[in-house]
Amino acid sequence: PILRAAAAGAAGLLCASAFGATDATRQAWAAWAPLAARRQAQTQPQCRVVLSALKIGGNPVPKPPREKRQTQAEKAADAVTHAVVAVELLDWHGKLGSQLETSFRKCIYTTAMPRLRRLTARHLSGEDFNLDDKGKIRHRPFRLHDRGLEKQFTLGNYFTRLALKALGREDDASWFRQAQLAARREFLVSKTPSFDEPQAKDLVAFTQGIMKFKDGEEIQVGSRCVGHNDAKPCIWMLPVYVEHDRTAHAERQALLTLLEGAPEENEGMHSSITGKARVYATHTPCISCLSAMSQFTRAWEGAKLAVTFDMWKETRRWIGYQIVGAGVPPEDLATHEDED
Repeated sequence: PILRAAAAGAAGLLCASAFGATDATRQAWAAWAPLAARRQAQTQPQCRVVLSALKIGGNPVPKPPREKRQTQAEKAADAVTHAVVAVELLDWHGKLGSQLETSFRKCIYTTAMPRLRRLTARHLSGEDFNLDDKGKIRHRPFRLHDRGLEKQFTLGNYFTRLALKALGREDDASWFRQAQLAARREFLVSKTPSFDEPQAKDLVAFTQGIMKFKDGEEIQVGSRCVGHNDAKPCIWMLPVYVEHDRTAHAERQALLTLLEGAPEENEGMHSSITGKARVYATHTPCISCLSAMSQFTRAWEGAKLAVTFDMWKETRRWIGYQIVGAGVPPEDLATHEDED
C-alpha cells in the first residue's frame, strides 16, 4: 500500500508538470502522497501479510475458521469431562484431595448412583418398558434413555470402584491375575499397539460364569476373552448413548455372551437358574458399561456379579512389541539375539 500510494503521488506530480500546472497544484500533490500512504497502511494492514506471502512464493494465509459457539449442555459436558480427567490423574499420582473428592461426589457421583441402582431390578425400572401386571414388555427401547447418565462418559477410576462396591459388584479378585494374563495375551496375539488413549475396538474383557439349575445340574462358562463384539442383544441390558454408540463395548458384550444359549423366560434368563459371573476389564468401564453391569441382575435375576478392572495406564505397560523387544516380534527375538 505504501509503494502504491507513493507511486500515485509521483504520477500526480508528473501529470501536473506535463500539463503545466501551477506551483500550488504541485505542492498539493506533494503533500497528499505521504498522507495517502499512511492512511492506506492503517486501514489495510492485512495487505502486508498477503504481499509477504506472495514474495516468498507461497499462498496467502487463509483466515482461521470461526469457532462454533457451545451450548450450555455442551459446556456442562466439557466441565464434567475435565473434572473426571482431573480426578483420575490426581488419584493415579496419589494426590486426590478431600475438597475435589467431596465436590465430585456431591455433583456427579451422588446424582448417578440412584439411577444405577434402579437398573438392578425389573420392578424398579419397569416404567422404562411399560410393563403390565404380568411383567410383559409393552415398550421396547433400543437404548437406555437417562439424561443423568448421559451427561458423563465415565465416573473415573476412583468413583467407579466406589460405585461397584455400593452396587454389590465388588469382588476379592482372587482370579485377578488369571484374568490379567489371559487379556494381555489377547493383546499380544492381536498385535494391539499401546496407544496413550485406548480405542474401544481394541479393548478386551475377561469373563467366567457358572449356572446352577433346580435339578442340581451345573454348567460352567469357561474362561474367555471378549472384544468389540456383536453378541445376541438382551432387552434387559441396554447401552447408554454418550457422545457415540457404545453398544459393542467389550464389557457389555462379555456379559451378553454369558446369557447366550441359556434357557429364557420373558426375554431374560429363566428365574429358576441361579449362578455367579465374573468380569475383568482392561480399562476403566465407561458409564454405558457400568450401567450394563447394573442391569445384569435385571437380565439374570438369580445371579451374582463380581467386577474388577485395570486402568489403561497399567494395561498398556504390558502390551506392544516395543515392550517385549524394542519393536521386535517375540518369534524373532531368538534370531536377533543370535545375530548380535
